[in-house]
Amino acid sequence: MTFQTFRVGRFQTGIVCLSAMLAFGPIAWAKGKGSTSSRVSTSPLESARSSSFSSPKAGAVGAAANGGQSMVSLPQDQSTWSTLGQYIGLNYFTFWSGPGLGADFWKTPSISGRRTPDWSLWTNLSLRGKFSKNLALDLQFRLQQFITNDFQFIYQGVRVGVSGTLLRIERPGYRLAWTGAVNSELPGMGQIATERRQILNPGLFSSFTFRPTSSRFSLFALVTPRVWFYADPNAMDSVSRQQGLALGEKPQLALSVSPSINYDLSEKTAVRAGVGLDFRKNVNRVSLRRWFMPVDLGVSHAFNSMVSIYPNVSFSGPWDDELRRELRAAPGSRWTDTATLGLWINGTLL
Repeated sequence: MTFQTFRVGRFQTGIVCLSAMLAFGPIAWAKGKGSTSSRVSTSPLESARSSSFSSPKAGAVGAAANGGQSMVSLPQDQSTWSTLGQYIGLNYFTFWSGPGLGADFWKTPSISGRRTPDWSLWTNLSLRGKFSKNLALDLQFRLQQFITNDFQFIYQGVRVGVSGTLLRIERPGYRLAWTGAVNSELPGMGQIATERRQILNPGLFSSFTFRPTSSRFSLFALVTPRVWFYADPNAMDSVSRQQGLALGEKPQLALSVSPSINYDLSEKTAVRAGVGLDFRKNVNRVSLRRWFMPVDLGVSHAFNSMVSIYPNVSFSGPWDDELRRELRAAPGSRWTDTATLGLWINGTLL
């Protein structure tokens, strides 16, 4: 293991344990509870971001299919729970980069073609406090785990921002929504930010959804422009070094959008195909250029508002082979060396 494990205090240790519990606990819990009777989003990304930017209490409690029973056991007087849900929201997003589809099953291929020694698991735990009708304060705690050679936690810092609805249109033939958060990682917290000597990285994390009311197809996109400021532009983090990136190949400006097409197979299951479009200026470059364009294909399923999963296959296509040769991160690698199995898990807990 070449990654540095950061020491964490009592508060951070609590976040680590809670994040691990949230990443896996709801799946086992959901199996014995049935599904909600109301329609839930079949796109994990759409579900996660809409839960993060909409009303905090949306989706916290659903009615089960068996006679409309409550998904969780609540007292008859629900005024305390309802009041809490009006001001506080809690959601999670876990994504796992698992085995490669090439020669070495136990190593995860990076987008550059170089393989990393462990399967990695990222968990983002978001706490949202609403302070006006359309605005809320977001705290996003970030945790990384390695689960192949040994089970190791790495605290990756916290993002702080303000979220709200940027645009919402509902017409007889379609629904359109654009929601987002302006946020930044705090300096001196987390492995990657600390090793990069990062000061701030303000940006917009937003989601765009277009859904025709009479169609099984829908369009979803993440729109995520961001800028980075560093105390030392030449400092590199161990993750980038392990991926074979040269000194200075860390982002300074990124204009990113990740569109996907979803086709509903049923009320809670959909086929998804997405691509990442990323134009960035790295520290050692003078202008914007196209970065890697990964593709993901899979089937998503929403058990309820608390648990959605998206098993998928992702790869960086042949259109990126020239960029891989230029970066020399993994000499001789081709797009087939980047294919990997993955799993996303997300949901709204409050």
